[in-house]
Amino acid sequence: MKHNSIVIYNLRLEDVRKYLRNKFNDQTIEVENSVTNSELSGLEHYFDQICDASHNYPQTAAGSRSGTRARQAVADTWNREAARIFHPRTENASLKIFETCDCLTPCNCQLLPGDIKTMEDLLLRLRPNKKAPMLRYVSLQSRSSKNQLRCPIQMFKYLCTYQQIPPSFLSCLYSFRRSYSAQEWCNLPQFNDENTLLLAEDKILPLGHMGLSGREIRYSFVLRSVESSSSVPNRSWGIRQLAVYHSFDVESGRSLWVTCKGNSLNEELFQEALAENNSLQSSALKSVTQAFASSLEVLTMILDWCDEDWIFYINELFDGIKPLVDKARTPAIKDDSDITKDVKIVTGLVESPSKKFSQATSLESEKATQSRNTEKDGLWGDLNDRIKRLEVFSFDELQKLQQGLEKIQEALLVLKLDSQVIRQVREHYQCLMTQYRLPSLEGIKNECKGSFLQFCRHSRNIEANIDARQAQLNALLLLVKESKEMYNTILQYKTIQINKMYAESAHLSTRNMENIANKTKRETSSMHIITFSFFQSGILEWPQMNAQAPWRLNREIFALFFGLSATITIVTIVIWMGILFMLRRSQK
Repeated sequence: MKHNSIVIYNLRLEDVRKYLRNKFNDQTIEVENSVTNSELSGLEHYFDQICDASHNYPQTAAGSRSGTRARQAVADTWNREAARIFHPRTENASLKIFETCDCLTPCNCQLLPGDIKTMEDLLLRLRPNKKAPMLRYVSLQSRSSKNQLRCPIQMFKYLCTYQQIPPSFLSCLYSFRRSYSAQEWCNLPQFNDENTLLLAEDKILPLGHMGLSGREIRYSFVLRSVESSSSVPNRSWGIRQLAVYHSFDVESGRSLWVTCKGNSLNEELFQEALAENNSLQSSALKSVTQAFASSLEVLTMILDWCDEDWIFYINELFDGIKPLVDKARTPAIKDDSDITKDVKIVTGLVESPSKKFSQATSLESEKATQSRNTEKDGLWGDLNDRIKRLEVFSFDELQKLQQGLEKIQEALLVLKLDSQVIRQVREHYQCLMTQYRLPSLEGIKNECKGSFLQFCRHSRNIEANIDARQAQLNALLLLVKESKEMYNTILQYKTIQINKMYAESAHLSTRNMENIANKTKRETSSMHIITFSFFQSGILEWPQMNAQAPWRLNREIFALFFGLSATITIVTIVIWMGILFMLRRSQK
């Protein structure tokens, strides 16, 4: 009797998934694990629990090295700032996940994009029993650098819990809030090192079913750079921030990148690199060393962003300030002593040489008077021209110089801190390659020397470019400071001279009023004498006893008075005309 034999096959989930995807030509097929929670290891069960309690993040952050009190303080700060950082509406979510496909078959699915709109989409994409891809990129966006991140707080907390992102990354997001200020002074460039390579076993969370060993290079940083912008009125450039988190498992080679930005620029760069860069393809990420070299390339791409547009921003900044600087350096201003002397001559407080000469003879009084009037008119015109030259220096231009000064100072601070972050990132990797003595790093040290040296050289080039931009801005800062001081001096000089002119004009008016008063006094005395002489000469007579009787003209005395007065007047006119005739004849 022939017995049928039964052949038992031990199939892996990975093999079944590859077979089904090829059989039905559907790369979205997933094979679920039928293992129950009771069969999971203790660490995996703990991971499921903290994912279910992700709403308590960061208090429940896996592998946290902080005590209960410190975690509570971080949680209180985070809950207070969350309302400002994250947009509350779930329908406005803008969270995208891009990851490589690890089926390692010719399926042409090198990049699996994912547009996450709801919490259900995120839970479906990030499942606790799902194996992590070799490379995963998460992009969070805001409408602009002055707005909140378009991601609900619940989704972000689950993302951080699932990916074991340390709470220190939260400090990189504080500047993503609604702001109406042109300058931003919070959340400046910084670097946080949170690697778990040297931690004790009880401080890490290895997840074998997800392909994660728990021994990871972890760090986060913030960079700032300039980008052309139209979000702020009257500002064609704006300083934008980029928050980055990166983790790399040194035993499995799986990596995670998270970026937060006010536009899709870095997301597009990542997507293009994942789709076109051969070193980021699934076939190039088979080993840990290849994955490490690829992570250095991605990091280099991020660091390049903070050095791209500074030269154009500085040139435009200089073009806007240069007219004000040139005006401050070349003002046509006469010496203080000269303009003060001219003011005194014009106002009559100092006699001009022509006036002194004109007083030498009374025969030329008419000509001297005309000469003095002409001279004063000329000096007044010259003085007005000088005042007009000073009026071109306005307080509005001084404010523009101050605004330019603030922009330069902000740019210098950002560049200095960017350079510091780049140096810290490079020193972080130098420490890994030279000082860490771990078996899992030996392969990376031996096979990734070329990639590491290339990264170091490139990062130093970026630092050198940033140093050059700082030198340009320092020179421009000194120039603007000197121009601002010159503007202040010119405006003070202008105010002093105008005040002097008004003060001396007021003094002249006082003297003129005094002269008028003296002249009136003399004329009044003359009228008294004339009245006394005329009415006491006997020409007019009033009866002494009868005050109501009419007055009577004494013809004899009036004839004598008129004859003497007319004779003296005629003789004076004849003598004056004779002298005038002789003077005109001598001039001819």
